[in-house]
Amino acid sequence: MSNLTKSTTNNSATFPTSRQLGTPTPDIQKGWAIFSQSPVRDLPKRDVFNAVLISVAKAFADTNTKAITPQERDYMVNELTDNIIACYPSIRISEIPQAISEGIRGKYGEYFGLSVVSFEKFISQYLLSETRTRAVKEMPVPTVEKVIPGRDEQFALAKSNVLMALERKKAGKPVSSMAASVYDFLDKLQLLHFTRDEKYDMMADAARLLINELKIKLLTAPAYQRPALKRDLGDYTTALTGGALTDGQKQQIVRMAKRLALDAFFQQVMLEEIDLGEMMDRKKGAF
Repeated sequence: MSNLTKSTTNNSATFPTSRQLGTPTPDIQKGWAIFSQSPVRDLPKRDVFNAVLISVAKAFADTNTKAITPQERDYMVNELTDNIIACYPSIRISEIPQAISEGIRGKYGEYFGLSVVSFEKFISQYLLSETRTRAVKEMPVPTVEKVIPGRDEQFALAKSNVLMALERKKAGKPVSSMAASVYDFLDKLQLLHFTRDEKYDMMADAARLLINELKIKLLTAPAYQRPALKRDLGDYTTALTGGALTDGQKQQIVRMAKRLALDAFFQQVMLEEIDLGEMMDRKKGAF
């Protein structure tokens, strides 16, 4: 085990440029221009109504269909406007006349007369069309510029995580998911004072805990997982007497040992009623 412990304890959004993306096709460029517009769900209903009214009137004219009464027209346009906003909220207002124009020309298959149902079919089929879906898929994805927090902000966040972990410990809740990062922060502040031998002992204890966990997993593991579990179990067992481990297995032991060390530190803090927040503030210069 000594060989193992010695080796392991030293341990604003912008869009891509055209050059980065290549040259998009004219259809894709047209699609991007459309998607830069607001969807109908974010527009006043009157704007959508007007676009539908114009598109429906043009459809009747282009197909030389007999005009309907004003009452029938108002019903059709109102109904279609409400249905578009409710069922197709992501469509852009400039896409409505395009969808209807392509629909009446048979691009989306046969239809029977100009009705609310026919117009809705044109809208839905347009949204599923290859050109439209390809344009959506090939839209540039915004890259978020990483803002590196300042030293004070980093310290405040790390300190908050330590105090949160301590409260979880007091409440009897696990802190395993954050133990390693909390340990590293406290170690950087030079608040952990474990001797070399104590660290070796924690590494050995960590290996034993992992062995016990693997034994439990083997009881219910499916057949395909058992060979790997048995291999790890054997490796951790031989490591207790100086056997070799993979880098991944060593990292597992280190993480477990840090959990044990953090647990021991928190026990001391609680026993001695230490003000851990004040203690960390005094050591801020080491961060």
